[in-house]
This record gives sequence, structure tokens and C-alpha cells, in this order.
Amino acid sequence: MASGIDTEAIVTQIMAIERRPQELLKSRVVAKQRAQTAWQAIADKLVAIKAATDALGGLNSVSKMRLATSSNPSLIGVRATGAGSSHSSVVEVVAMAAAKSVLAADAFTAATDAVGARTLEIISAGGASSTITSTDGTIGGLAQAVNAAGLGVSAKIVQTSPGQFQLSLVAIRSGTAGAFTATGTGWVSLDTVRADANAQVRVDGVLVTRSENVINDVLDGVELTLLGTSASPVIVTSTRDDAAITAKVKALVDSANALISGIGIATKASTDSTQRGPLAADVSARRMADALRSAIVQPLTTASGTTTTANALGISLTREGAITFDAAKLGISLQEDPNTVIAAIGADAYSTAAGVTVVAALSDAASTTRALSVTQAATQASLAGTSGPAPSSGTTVSLSISTTGGTQAVSFITGDTWAQTADNLNTALRAIGTKLTAVAQPGGSLNIVADRFGSGQTFSVTGGSSVGLDGTSVDGSDAVGTIDSVPFTAAGQGYSVGGLVLNLATSAAQIASAGGSVNGTIRFTAGLAGALAAIGKQGTASGSAVTAKSNLQSSIDELQQRIARYDDVLKRRESLIRNRFTAMETAIQRLQAMTTSIGALNPETS
Repeated sequence: MASGIDTEAIVTQIMAIERRPQELLKSRVVAKQRAQTAWQAIADKLVAIKAATDALGGLNSVSKMRLATSSNPSLIGVRATGAGSSHSSVVEVVAMAAAKSVLAADAFTAATDAVGARTLEIISAGGASSTITSTDGTIGGLAQAVNAAGLGVSAKIVQTSPGQFQLSLVAIRSGTAGAFTATGTGWVSLDTVRADANAQVRVDGVLVTRSENVINDVLDGVELTLLGTSASPVIVTSTRDDAAITAKVKALVDSANALISGIGIATKASTDSTQRGPLAADVSARRMADALRSAIVQPLTTASGTTTTANALGISLTREGAITFDAAKLGISLQEDPNTVIAAIGADAYSTAAGVTVVAALSDAASTTRALSVTQAATQASLAGTSGPAPSSGTTVSLSISTTGGTQAVSFITGDTWAQTADNLNTALRAIGTKLTAVAQPGGSLNIVADRFGSGQTFSVTGGSSVGLDGTSVDGSDAVGTIDSVPFTAAGQGYSVGGLVLNLATSAAQIASAGGSVNGTIRFTAGLAGALAAIGKQGTASGSAVTAKSNLQSSIDELQQRIARYDDVLKRRESLIRNRFTAMETAIQRLQAMTTSIGALNPETS
């Protein structure tokens, strides 16, 4: 260099100074990225809390934690189906249910063989009769036609021996409820290879008959699966599953402690930047931990008005702000006052209005008390048949039933009594999936009622004059009333308000006896799980933790744009500085050249 100056070092030092504002911006980006990571970790822990509360916080979810046992699982399998009382029963399997099975003796070489002149007629359990025709003239097509007929019979072509195929007909439902008759012409024979049979169990000495081997309406809260018969009785018990309740409460406490610990690390204050948490200056994270601790120490009131505390459930705070859980203490409380404990842990509902129950609650439903008045009962659409003597037994009746879903044909056989006729009609109605039920009336007639309550369920029946059923139904009505003085019209018996799903089964008689309106209150408490669920929701997509992370990303994006603009400024600045040093070197070189030239012209000065 002409000047002898280390220009590169000077430029480097100058640019280091020029870059300080940009470096500060980059430091801010790093700090915000650390904060983002911390918020994501907090969000994950909040989601874990929400998952733990979901396992406890549903309406009656804790009371549904039950344990069913069988003294001989190889004979009777058991499954707890939900809320129920604790009990023990002696069960004996007398007979197993079986589905009727018919096998055609005719042998075919393949399912594609022609059915020939054979005809097939099937009479379903409800008395519906149908002549089946093969879809394509083959024995396989005949099986397809049976399956499409909706008669409650499953058909298939089975290979009974190498190269020999036969038509098999099996009732879809077991027991007499699925019994059918198969007849026809041209067959060698249509043989019953398994007769229909109902399941029979003796429960505490009482003989019970059902059409299926899976029985869920005999023992409260227990489903029985019959696997075999035996003269030896089986002891079936149903108890509250305290171990499951304890495990889920512990999981909730563990997830809450994980959040408190995570927030403590993220918000740690220190003068040492390497020790300071990324959210040390963010009070919102600390408020989350404080809200969680506050939920733990608040009194817990059940829907029925009983008050307890988290401490009575074995949950308490340490001096350091962590949560402890004493499983043994919870176990003692469950034994001493199970109703209060169960209601305090999860959601609980109570209604003083006759016929009104809270059947479900959304996960974000808040504790509330509402005044309720029901002034109109929900009813079902119904068609009243004309009275008369019971029709002749064995008569086939073919009805055409029109509903909002369309028109369907249904056939059934009359019985010896109106009750038997109603049973046969109901079997036929179930076979075609129609949501209607026939009811035998004491005066000697049939009524048909819609299964659903509410308006818009009108239906009509034709072809039933022999059993007094012809005409259009009277439409049903929706429950009407007020909630907190605000009028409402339910959808039948169902209505939702504030995250609560109500079943308004109040009858017209109850309304009339109450003077025109059934009044009361509905009370819902979210319980400890509900209180913590509100905190856990802050980790979901719309929650504050995710919002904080999103806001940080917006700030990071803006900072990175500023950093990018600074790059352009610094490039221009460095270019300008280098150009000036270059100009200086050039000027020095010129001066040196001039000095040399002058010295050459005047030797005495050199």
C-alpha cells in the first residue's frame, strides 16, 4: 500500500462497529426463538393436562369407571358398560343362543352353475314372505338375491367337499327373533342343520331368555357374553374401579406438575444471562401456573350442593408451589363418601324439574345454574288403530308405510293375540329399518308410534284394514318452555344450552298436575377436572400459549426483514468506505509520483 496503512484491518474494524445494530437485532431473534421454544413446550404440557382432564371431566365419566369380573371367564365373559351400582350375582348358563341354518342338499360344481327350475321362498321371522329369483340364473346369483332381499337371512355358496358346492342360508339374528322358513320346488331337500334357539340364563334364580349370546340388559352396568353352558354357577360382580380412578387422578396431577416445573424453568430470573429463562420477563406464563395452583385450592362444590376440597381428594400444594398426590387418602375418601368425591373430580349435573335430565356436556361447559320451565311435553307421532277382535292367526298382512324417508313395504303374519301380532309386526319393521313400533292396546287394537319424539315425524299406513291400521298419523310435538326466562323449542325431547345437552322427558300429565308448567333448576358443575381443563385449553390452537408463540413468530419475521434490509445497507456502506480508502491510496500514489518527478528536475533537492 502506498500509504503503508493496513486498510483491510481498518475496514474490518469499522464494519464491525457498523454491524452492531444488526447484531443486536439478531440477538433479539435468538431470544424470541428461545421464547418460542419455551411456549411450545408449555403448550405441549397444557395439551397433556387437557388430555388428562378429558379422561375425568366428562359428565358421569368417573362414575362410569367400573370393573366387572367373572369367576369363570371361559363360560361367561363380562364387560363393564358404564355407570351402575356395585353388586354380585350368581349366573348359570342354561342354553346358548343359536342362529337357524339351512343347507340345500343339492350339489353344484361351482357357484356359476345354473339354478335351473328350482324356486326358493323365504318367510322371515316377522312373517314377511318373498319368492327369490337368481340375479343371473346361477346358484351364486340366487345367493346374492337372498342377501339383497332384506329378510334377515344371509346366503352364501359353501364348498362342502372338493369340487362340491351347496347353498347355505343362515339367520342374521340368533334365537327365535331371527327364525325363518325356507321352502321351494326342484330341490333335493332344504335341510335345517341348526335350529334357532334362544339363550337362557338363570340370574340369582330367575330364568331369563334372550335371543343373543351377548346380553347387556340383565345386570346393571354389566354386559354378559355367553361362551358355554354348565351346571356350575358363575359369580359375576360389578364394583367401582378405584384403581382406574386413582391412576387417572395421578396422571392429572403429574401433568399439572410438569407444567408448573416447565413454567418455573422458562421464567427463571437471574442476572446471569446464561441462567435466565427465556420467559423471565413474561408474566403471562407465571399467571398460568398461578391459575393452576388457584384451581387446586378452591373449594369444590357438586351439582347437588355438597362442598369438598382437593385436599380431601389427596391433592395439595407444597410450600414450593408443587402439587402432591396421596393415593391412599383418595382411596379412603372414595370409601367414606364416594358420591361427593366422584362428583367433585369430574362433571356433575342435577335437575329439580320433573322429567328433565342433563345427559351430556361439552368439554368446555362451565359450571352454571339455570332456571327451567317446561310448558309443553314432547310427544311421538302416532297412528291409532281401530278396535276389534283379533284377526285370524296366520294371516299375512302386507302394509305400505310412508315416512319422511320414503315408502316401504312390510309383510307380517298375525298371531293368536293382538300382543303376538304386534310382536310379529315389530320384527318385520326392524328388518327393514323403519323407526316405528307397534303397540297392542288393552281395548283390542294396534297403535303404531314413531320411535323418535318431536314434530316432523308424520307417517301413513295403507293395506292394513284387516288389523285396523290405515291412515295418517297425528304428528308429534316438541318440548317447549323457557330457560332463564328465554323461550326455547326443543328438537323432540332434546335441547342444548351452554354446552349442556338436556333430555326433556317431562310428560303432559306432569305439566297438567303442576298447573301448566313444570318448573325447576338445572345445576352443572365442571369439577376439578373441568377447572383444570380450562387451563389446559390454553395449549390448543386458539389458546394463549399457541397465540403467544404465533405472536413471537410475527415479531421474528419483522426482525428478520429488518436484518435483511441491514445487509443491503452494510454492503453499500462497506463499498463506500473501501472506495474512499482506494481514493486515498490513489491520491497518495500521485503525490509520491509528483515528488519523484520534482526531485528528478532539481537534483539539489534530492
